[in-house]
Amino acid sequence: MKAGPWQWLLALVAATLATLVCWWLDARMSIAGLAMVYLVAVAATAVMLDRAPGIFAALLCVSALNFFFVPPRFTFEVHSPEYVWTLAVLLGVSMLLNTMIATLKSRQARAEHAQLRSAQLHELSETLAQAAGAQDMAVCAVQWFEREVGHSTAVFLRNDSAVGDPALRCVTGNAQASAFQPSAAQWAMDHGRRMGRGCDDWPDLPLWCAPFAVRDAGGAMQFLLPPQHRSSEGEQQHWAALARQVGLAIDRERAAGAARTAQESARAEAARNTLLASLSHDLRTPLAGILGTASTLRSQSDALSPAQREQLLANIENETRDLAAMADNVLQLARLSQPHAQLRKQWESVEEVLGAAASRLRKRWPDARIQLRVTPSLPPIYAEAALLAQVVANLVDNAVRHSGDEPRIELAAGRSRGGVFIAVRDHGPGLKGVDPQALFERYQQGAQRDSGAAGLGLAICKLVIDAHDGRIEARSCEPGVEFRIDLPAQELEPAAST
Repeated sequence: MKAGPWQWLLALVAATLATLVCWWLDARMSIAGLAMVYLVAVAATAVMLDRAPGIFAALLCVSALNFFFVPPRFTFEVHSPEYVWTLAVLLGVSMLLNTMIATLKSRQARAEHAQLRSAQLHELSETLAQAAGAQDMAVCAVQWFEREVGHSTAVFLRNDSAVGDPALRCVTGNAQASAFQPSAAQWAMDHGRRMGRGCDDWPDLPLWCAPFAVRDAGGAMQFLLPPQHRSSEGEQQHWAALARQVGLAIDRERAAGAARTAQESARAEAARNTLLASLSHDLRTPLAGILGTASTLRSQSDALSPAQREQLLANIENETRDLAAMADNVLQLARLSQPHAQLRKQWESVEEVLGAAASRLRKRWPDARIQLRVTPSLPPIYAEAALLAQVVANLVDNAVRHSGDEPRIELAAGRSRGGVFIAVRDHGPGLKGVDPQALFERYQQGAQRDSGAAGLGLAICKLVIDAHDGRIEARSCEPGVEFRIDLPAQELEPAAST
């Protein structure tokens, strides 16, 4: 950097002040003592001024000492070897001080510059970390560059979904997108190097462009530069490092999005496989029962009594009802297993949902004793009522099938610490060694409880309750098993009077 005129003037003032001090001390000190005064002035100017004005001040001080105080005075002649040695030492020490201090100042400036650039990289990383998605990151990057670097900025992102050569999406800030050049960004991405003003490639362009990476760049960054701007190599390297930082953040976000998509696809595929396995396992029993009963009615209709025919028809009706319930479960399982499945939630009354479900279940299981106990004034829950009713039906169906010849089922609801609970308890033989915590997972492998398959019902229950941010668990009782559902609830404020 070129020193300003004030620095040269300050060098002259420092030498003049040192001369005045030495003039006052002339009668009290030797030439060596006066040389120390000038040396202090040299050191002060070396610290305060740039290197060239500091050297100029050192030369002025040595010349002033020689001219005003070294005999013969008011000349530049030196007759004594002692004075020659004094002037030479003063000049050498002055030059050495200027060199050392200038070197230290240069190193300090480089360290501060590097620290500033490191802080900018960190700040850019923090800014990008607050954005969600590649598009938002590009917008944040453009705003940050225009604020911190001071040039109109554009970020070009590769559009991998385009057919043929990938198109580029341009994200700009203050300037219009037409002011930037997508072809230049594409060239920088294809060749993996900087181009534009100050670079070896396309130096006549009114912009500077750098890709996100040397190979397989997912985008590029462009700055619009004024005609008088001349960026140094160090500045361009810093810009390129900032562009790479943006590229790394966007690539990480894209990779995370691809991983999430793959994970969701894997979960959906696992759900489909589970669905097929469950269908092949659970549909056989009711279909075989219907087929066997229908065959008996067809082949032995005349030999059967009315009571026997009625019993067989009732068996067909029950098996068909089971198939219909299983079809509902299959549809809900397929729906809830899809990525980003949306529930049709509304504020619902637990009393109404359980009351309607219990009424239907008593008609379905006329021989079962289904007791309903609901704590009054329960807070409402935010749920899809049809799904919640299906969960209750599945749990009651499961309980009836495992409660013996005279099923007795207790259906209860009340307050819990975080909201409300719903409990379904049977009085059957219990789990018989099955781990309650693993009961729902064992369904995935077709595990059986007693002689009946757990089926799709428990899997649907877990999916639905998880989708409602709740929890379902099973525990052994004496006698029987209890399934408990905990759901979040909210106290509604009383309506304002009109």
